[in-house]
Amino acid sequence: MPPLTPAGPDAGLTISEAADVLGTTVDTIRYYEKEGIAPAPGRGPSGWRRYDASSVSWLAGVLMLRGTGMNIQQMREYAAAYQAGASAEDRLALLEQHHEAVLARLAEVHVHLGALERKISAYREAIHTGNQVPSP
Repeated sequence: MPPLTPAGPDAGLTISEAADVLGTTVDTIRYYEKEGIAPAPGRGPSGWRRYDASSVSWLAGVLMLRGTGMNIQQMREYAAAYQAGASAEDRLALLEQHHEAVLARLAEVHVHLGALERKISAYREAIHTGNQVPSP
């Protein structure tokens, strides 16, 4: 993995290096930039995109939000609020609203996980005892 901020006239990471650091793809980074979710980075003297620590940090946050299930429209709204200089309280409200949605989905997943675990247990018991395997 390359260092986050290489020295030289083109300081910062290339898009490929940033993708490697973040564990994502170049196409994903370009998509978030195109959608206005991630600001376009500066360019070095060579004309190539250069990602500084701030750009990489923002992209890491974007990937985290997407990983929590935040949809693209919500991500655009959050990015727009940030870029427009919305107060920390307003941005916090957006994050807390999403947090509540994540908790609700998590509770639903726990219910389904419990049902799955009971089904697995029933199958193991049936296989172990030689009884009929339960219906799907």
